[in-house]
Amino acid sequence: MDQKLVSPKESLYARLFARFYDRFMNRIETTTLFERRKQLIRPLKGKVLEIGSGTGINFPLYGSEADVLAIEPSSAMMDKAKEKITSFQSNSDHGTIRTELLGIGDPALESLVPPKSMDAVIFTLVLCTIPDPESAIRFAKSRLKKGGKVLILEHVRASSRAGRYLQNIINPLWTKFAQGCNLNRDPESILKSEGFRTVTEEHFQNTLPFYYAIYELI
Repeated sequence: MDQKLVSPKESLYARLFARFYDRFMNRIETTTLFERRKQLIRPLKGKVLEIGSGTGINFPLYGSEADVLAIEPSSAMMDKAKEKITSFQSNSDHGTIRTELLGIGDPALESLVPPKSMDAVIFTLVLCTIPDPESAIRFAKSRLKKGGKVLILEHVRASSRAGRYLQNIINPLWTKFAQGCNLNRDPESILKSEGFRTVTEEHFQNTLPFYYAIYELI
């Protein structure tokens, strides 16, 4: 993994994107995603690595037995996430959350998270943006204990040929608008090719096709 995702100075557009991201996502989060996030995150215990924590939308959902390291390469997104931590940090019902301004491929992350040290690794709406999702998933695999879990909630490649064609047409413009987000990723295939065992999975639709799953390292 040779990409380093942290930018020392983010563009005005990146800062605006972070500022308005939660507002932009509010409807789909309220109607579709929030309950699935809660189902994934609330039961977690032990050491958890959250990759691409964004504005910290998952943070209030961690239970008191979760010890979370959340990494995010965007300083603008991280600033929003830290605001969320401040709002509940005195509440004992919430887990411990440590944040680091790092991305997949950063050498500091390699030493910060030792191999086979994590009970769970979580990706939510981030594998679409990471430049090399295969490397991200292999990194997660290398850091999980035996029996550890990868949890994902992602928008994904369409199942129909027509849907995939449309995604491929729109994707170059969408990627520029949405800060590197890709419409046509297929994390399910990557995870299954890496030998994870499927614990649970669900495909669902809300304008975009989505995929929710828990995988176990065997």
